[in-house]
Amino acid sequence: MTDARSLLRPCLRPALLLLALFAVPAQAETYRIDVIVFVDLWAGGAEAGNPPATPSLRNAIDVDDAAALRAAGIELLPEDQSALNDAWQHLRYSKQFKPLMRLSWTQKDPPQERGPSVHVRIPKPGDETGAPIVDGSIALLLGRYLQIDADLQYVADGQAWPLAERRRMRRDETHHLDSARLGILTQVSKPGAAPDAAE
Repeated sequence: MTDARSLLRPCLRPALLLLALFAVPAQAETYRIDVIVFVDLWAGGAEAGNPPATPSLRNAIDVDDAAALRAAGIELLPEDQSALNDAWQHLRYSKQFKPLMRLSWTQKDPPQERGPSVHVRIPKPGDETGAPIVDGSIALLLGRYLQIDADLQYVADGQAWPLAERRRMRRDETHHLDSARLGILTQVSKPGAAPDAAE
């Protein structure tokens, strides 16, 4: 008589393999975000500004708060490691655009909504009050698609120009978001990817 265990053994192997696969914990997805914030110097009369307002900074983490960034799975990278260094140099030599800040970080498991964002605050040069010319936040979101959610405000001469946009991102492509005066270049990649050339 055939041993029942020998008959069941071939059937059990695929089932056990599937169980083993599902038992493996999911790997954390880590992304790299590179951002340049810049201002358009030729857009003086393009669009009237609004009275300055306090930007919403809910869930925004200050770049100096290392513990909070670490808890959120965010690690800041040195400026000179920016994947957009070529674009930064082009903007520096441009007569129309003035680069204000480079910011790069890696982030584990970006949320779909209402997750941590990075507080972007650029003080006005020479202003002892510390009043910023740019204030707001930038967040990376991962739902069905990768998205950058920028909520920034540029202030000059007592007026403010917001840049509030959510943009679907293609990995390893440089995207340009802008408003009447303020703009950002941003790129999302996987850590270790080759730096992107300037567009």
